[in-house]
Amino acid sequence: MNITLLINRDLASHLALSYLSRMLRGHNFSLFISERVGPVQELPSDLLELAIFERELLDDGRPTFAQLAEQLGCQLQDFADCDDQINTPKGLKKITLCEPDLIVCIRFGLILQQPVIDLPKYGVINLHSGSLPFYRGVMATFYAMLNEDTEVCSTLHYIDDFSIDNGAVIDTASVLLKPSVSYTLNSLHLYYSGCENITSAVNNIGYGRQIEQIAQVKDGRYYSFPTEHKLSQFHLMGYTLFKRSEIDIINKLYDQ
Repeated sequence: MNITLLINRDLASHLALSYLSRMLRGHNFSLFISERVGPVQELPSDLLELAIFERELLDDGRPTFAQLAEQLGCQLQDFADCDDQINTPKGLKKITLCEPDLIVCIRFGLILQQPVIDLPKYGVINLHSGSLPFYRGVMATFYAMLNEDTEVCSTLHYIDDFSIDNGAVIDTASVLLKPSVSYTLNSLHLYYSGCENITSAVNNIGYGRQIEQIAQVKDGRYYSFPTEHKLSQFHLMGYTLFKRSEIDIINKLYDQ
């Protein structure tokens, strides 16, 4: 099966890609990366510091995204020559040339429009790092911590149209939320089981099995990047976005 992976240049995508390079075998891959989530915008300083922390880890000697692409037997591609647009004729052509049977999105930063969504025979599936429909949008784990939830969840779902995080649910996976660890580590804990769900879905498709789908209820909420006020609340509750003391734990997650 020809599988096109759409990811973002961030730590969680890197970890997920590391898992999938081992979990998914016997397929033909193409891999595209986005450089950010959403439009260019000014983010609070705390989120900029988080981005710097992630970049430092991605540059500390672990395999690059390009090297992970090589492990999948493909080359890393992007949309820099399309003004970071996937839905333009040039962007659509790049995807079309890969002849995808299935598109798998993980934290991809560009919204797909119908011409891209309609390309693959088996559709487009997305791994969302939050419980749908209750945590649509970005940084679901942050808001789960702010809401004092007892667990965090990933949701594997279909992308049927350009609306965000609304497609039918394929599978979910949850882990206990640990208030004593950072937002980053709580988020990263989601990706092993999330990638197992992707692998299971790919295997079912490959063997011609029917994938059960559950339509999302209309309730729920969309979350955007937290404001300074929300970040202050978060810190007042004793939470942190990241901890340098957790780097060794993060590195061990790659060995799962």
